[in-house]
Amino acid sequence: MTPGLPGTGIGGLFYILSAVWMPLREALRGRGGDAVPGRWALIARQFAIAVGIIVAMTSLFWAIDASFPASVAAGDAEAAAAASSTGARLSLRVPIILGTTGILVAVLTAVQILRLTATRPKLQ
Repeated sequence: MTPGLPGTGIGGLFYILSAVWMPLREALRGRGGDAVPGRWALIARQFAIAVGIIVAMTSLFWAIDASFPASVAAGDAEAAAAASSTGARLSLRVPIILGTTGILVAVLTAVQILRLTATRPKLQ
């Protein structure tokens, strides 16, 4: 098992997307007369946590980009010298976010396909 950054896995991405969606969903429910008093405090707390995770991950990715030349991360010493002189930087944001998002989309798609195709046993 390999440790990773909190919030960058499938569960973290699903939580962030859900927490960011909560205020809009509650506003739509409120317009329909389905709002529950006191729910906004929970929504604000979850939204703030999700924003905190996004800010922390973005800050970490910027720090990594600023700290490591691309070739040092790849292990190429000769290219490392060239990269450090040209100022080329490694960007880990895009592959990590695209990879995690791709896996989440694949899992959610598979679940929806199974939901539509699987038959439930009838209760007797």
